[in-house]
Amino acid sequence: MIIPVKKILLVGVKENLDQFFSEAQEKGFLEFISEAGKRKEELPSHLQELFLSLKILKKQVAEKNLSQEEDERLNPREIAKKVVSLQALLEECNEKLRILNVEMIRISPFGDFSMQDIEEIARASGRKVQFFCMKEAKSHKTNFPTEVIYISTEYDLDYFMAISKDKIQIPGMIEMVIEKSLGELKEEIKRAKIDKESAVKELKSLKKYETFLRKAFIEGLNEYHLKFAIDHVKYPLDNSFFFVEAWIPENKMDALQVLIAKMNIDFEEIAKNDEETLPTQLDNKGIALLGEDLLKIYDIPAPSDKDPSLWLLFAFALFFAMIIGDAGYGVIYLGIGLYLKKTVKKATDFGKRFINLICFLGVSCIIWGVAMGSYFGLEINYSNPLKHFSFMGYMVEKKADYHLETKDDVYKEWIDQYPNAATATTGKEFVNAGVKEVNGEKKYEIYDEFSDTILLELSLFFGVIHISLAFLRYLTKNWAGLGWVAFMIGGYLYFPKILHATSLVHFLGWVSPETGFKVGLQLLWGGMGFSIVVALIQKKLSGLMEAMNAIAVFADVLSYLRLYALSLAGAIMASTFNQFGVSLGLIIGLFIILIGHFINLTLSIQGGVIHGLRLNFIEWYHYCFEGGGRLFNPLRRLKTR
Repeated sequence: MIIPVKKILLVGVKENLDQFFSEAQEKGFLEFISEAGKRKEELPSHLQELFLSLKILKKQVAEKNLSQEEDERLNPREIAKKVVSLQALLEECNEKLRILNVEMIRISPFGDFSMQDIEEIARASGRKVQFFCMKEAKSHKTNFPTEVIYISTEYDLDYFMAISKDKIQIPGMIEMVIEKSLGELKEEIKRAKIDKESAVKELKSLKKYETFLRKAFIEGLNEYHLKFAIDHVKYPLDNSFFFVEAWIPENKMDALQVLIAKMNIDFEEIAKNDEETLPTQLDNKGIALLGEDLLKIYDIPAPSDKDPSLWLLFAFALFFAMIIGDAGYGVIYLGIGLYLKKTVKKATDFGKRFINLICFLGVSCIIWGVAMGSYFGLEINYSNPLKHFSFMGYMVEKKADYHLETKDDVYKEWIDQYPNAATATTGKEFVNAGVKEVNGEKKYEIYDEFSDTILLELSLFFGVIHISLAFLRYLTKNWAGLGWVAFMIGGYLYFPKILHATSLVHFLGWVSPETGFKVGLQLLWGGMGFSIVVALIQKKLSGLMEAMNAIAVFADVLSYLRLYALSLAGAIMASTFNQFGVSLGLIIGLFIILIGHFINLTLSIQGGVIHGLRLNFIEWYHYCFEGGGRLFNPLRRLKTR
């Protein structure tokens, strides 16, 4: 839920200033307004150093039986400096080792020698000593002077040494400057490794101060935020009084009265400036918090919006489950969630909610998968109770009953393929008649065809409902939404006539085809006309643009076909991996099945999250969400876990 926020002016005597701000920070329901254009400065250097040290220590693996250590006599700044300096030394060692190893690889073709010996030879003989490399293919075609001595070949390069009176240059040869021998480089690498090991060991030993440093950092942040808030107080009348502006949620007005009851402070509600944006105070509890986390991924609602957290959660769970489309995968997700719930003891509040979301999505997938009769992509025949008594099995039988009763074109097409279906007296018998054997297995073709078309239509059906709810939620701001709801319902009822299709509203007995086509056409044009007329009344001439929404609404509903497409793709992949694995035998086949399902699980999660959220953030938000808000951010005391 979104709590309305008010702007107030607080006035009090200066003697109560520190007490008031300190207690306001403890209560955490006042967002003090800073001067226009004035932003928080960067964190003080000691806080930045503490933060950096915590990032460094977080990556360290604690030694066994190393307990966290806290001591009031310890100086957190000194510990943080030590951690940062050790990390700098560690990075310096890593870079030095990288450079030394590269240098060793570069000069290794010349072998190990003493640079002092080379310098002595050059001094005693009065000659120049040079080192070269050259492409092997090119060196074979080059005539070298006698001063050039071949040393070795590495990869596609030939290496040479030259001892001559004057420096020589040969086209195609690259001179190599060597400052240290292999032996010297090895000694430097040895020393660098010792320094690195020492730094790593010392960093690990400092891991015990992580909790201590975190508390110091949080306390420092609290002091910084408090000081920043106080800095925006103004002092009129020779500094004897102070006043400051603040945002406060409507439901905290009584709490403010209690806060200032024993202080010489008063407040008054004031109007906001035109350039100010009211903060949005989201106040959700329980399961709604899961939806709020999803909500913040995309945008923050404006204060004038209705909180869509719960709507978003349940719609996302439905779409995610439809895309996964498998009860077996749902069991895995639920198992992962329960395992994390049991093992992750020190999770943050957000971490706990994330684990709860995994469990929630797992249960959603199980419910939808059982309803569809789908388990790990296994080929379960219609005769199996898991299929026969599922929601999809019920829908298929109702569709078969309808075609059996009407003897329509669909019925005739199936009779041509399976003549024995003509003797069926019930939908169940009709579906059982449409079976053939493929590689020794029964394929219920009528069931497969009917379930496929039902799943496709369910995607559009939920799309119409989802977008209709968006229009109805925003109806007080956009009257034309009622017309577009009628437009979508009309299209849903009428388009089966154009496509020569049987809709679920027909075979479930909700609406006869003739009535549906007739009413649908009226709702289709009537809804569009109503929307345009109402838009002209509400928005004047700009309401003419409302007609363009017909294309947008139509396209948005069709966008929900992605639910069907992704579900079908996942089911085909799961089935394919199962069949391929079975054909390869027990050991290899089991490995292929496990790897295949792991890949499918990963892809399904990506598709479920991306497209499940996209249908909410793009298609649904388009009709019932303003967004562009900013979260209410009160002065509050941060606490360590």
